[in-house]
Amino acid sequence: MSLIRSAGFITCSAAVSLLALTLLLGADAAPAKEPPDTRTLIGKPAPPFSLQTTAGKDMALASEKGNVVLLDFWATWCPPCRASLPHLEQIYEDQSLKAKGLRVYAINQGEDKKTAKDFCDQNGLKFPVALDKVQAVGNRYLVRGIPTTVVIGRDGKVKNAFIGFGEGLEERIRKVVDSALDAPKPDPTTRPAAKKTE
Repeated sequence: MSLIRSAGFITCSAAVSLLALTLLLGADAAPAKEPPDTRTLIGKPAPPFSLQTTAGKDMALASEKGNVVLLDFWATWCPPCRASLPHLEQIYEDQSLKAKGLRVYAINQGEDKKTAKDFCDQNGLKFPVALDKVQAVGNRYLVRGIPTTVVIGRDGKVKNAFIGFGEGLEERIRKVVDSALDAPKPDPTTRPAAKKTE
């Protein structure tokens, strides 16, 4: 595990940083291309998934149609994740946001139920925790470092993604959440217009 600082935010990553790789290979080596991350999903339909929570309940993204969904990918061993989780709890506990249709899920990466549940219990965190034991959902969301926070709109598309945690990030996340909640719920009876043929 390594800590990477970028644009004022800190993230946990098991990958070797691009700078370290360049130094290892030598100054003349061409820098490797960065793999795509969660931000490349912005504007696209959120990948569907189904997981079980630490409370033993099934959590499926498909069941949240019409709601705004906030996903936070995290692990107990990650210091920036631990720093960000109290802010996630504040958003979860905000009843006005819940009434407008916000759903919050913390998606634990690669840890067992007891580890995640004990950590949340010890820290007074009540948001639902979904267990991504083999990180299959994290891979579908192109998670390259944690915490990674994703806001999904009422239309099922990724509105924004934030990688790492740092000063002021909670305000930025809240603005995206508020904007997504202001969007009207899609009409389930409306079908997409047929494409015109010439």
